[in-house]
Amino acid sequence: MMIERVATLDALAQAQHGLVTTIQAVELLGASRKSRWVAERRLISEQPGVFRLAGAPATWHQTVHAAALAADAVVSHRSAAELWGLTRPAGYVDVSVPPGRRPRLRPPAIAHRIKDLRPDLAVEREGMRITDPVRTIIDLGLVLPTWSVSSALGAGLSKQLLTITEAKAVRDALGRRGRNGTGVAGDLIERRLLTGGGDESELETRLTSIIRRHSLVSPELQYEVWHAGRCIGRVDAAYPSLKLAIEVDGYEFHSSPDAFQHDRTRQNQLTALGWTILRFTWADVVKRPDTVASMIRDALARLEAA
Repeated sequence: MMIERVATLDALAQAQHGLVTTIQAVELLGASRKSRWVAERRLISEQPGVFRLAGAPATWHQTVHAAALAADAVVSHRSAAELWGLTRPAGYVDVSVPPGRRPRLRPPAIAHRIKDLRPDLAVEREGMRITDPVRTIIDLGLVLPTWSVSSALGAGLSKQLLTITEAKAVRDALGRRGRNGTGVAGDLIERRLLTGGGDESELETRLTSIIRRHSLVSPELQYEVWHAGRCIGRVDAAYPSLKLAIEVDGYEFHSSPDAFQHDRTRQNQLTALGWTILRFTWADVVKRPDTVASMIRDALARLEAA
């Protein structure tokens, strides 16, 4: 019977990076045998209430899992970023718990008390409960400099672990006054949008929102201009009957000299065909929407009166 219990304990430890908790050890070994194993160093204390089984190699994953088990916590921040491959290995041990809890963890483990520790923003990975990539990026804003968070965001996007749309949605859901991590992530997400990191649906949403709020006539979005059976190009928004086109550019919207030349050639062709072109940056749309609306209104009025 005891042989079977020890085998069960071994299997449990293997699934937990060589670890067992006090509750698990007592349940399988009994209180007295568990105490004897500790005295004989067959169970080696890693964190309060968490032991490494003798013979199990000590690893960083084990150290992180020990902190999570001891605090009944979610692996987060720098540890989660490393597990997702968003940052280079650095050996940090970060976990998160609700604000009412104050777990006693031994260094190097750090327990972050987080008010909005939402269960839906955590997943199982490598045998541990860990914040998902988007939540991890946002939490990194609390513990890393902006450039490091930006690098992690870029890594998450390139690995297709998240999208800017998902990151923006979570940022908006978690954002609150005084939450610096959300602020850092929010600025970086906005910067991605400002430099052309948004998609067409994002652009359309922002433009139509401005137009709707200012009671302007709705334009046609992603409008293709044709002439003599040939497509001259596509503009972001257009009032075809007035030949008014609206273009919105990121600060770095030219990906190459060829793209820059193509864009200027297209604009010249549209102008030669009698089109008026209003060109705005993402900063105009995001930071100065009233100015954008005013310029569109003035252009519409001028062209209608012509």
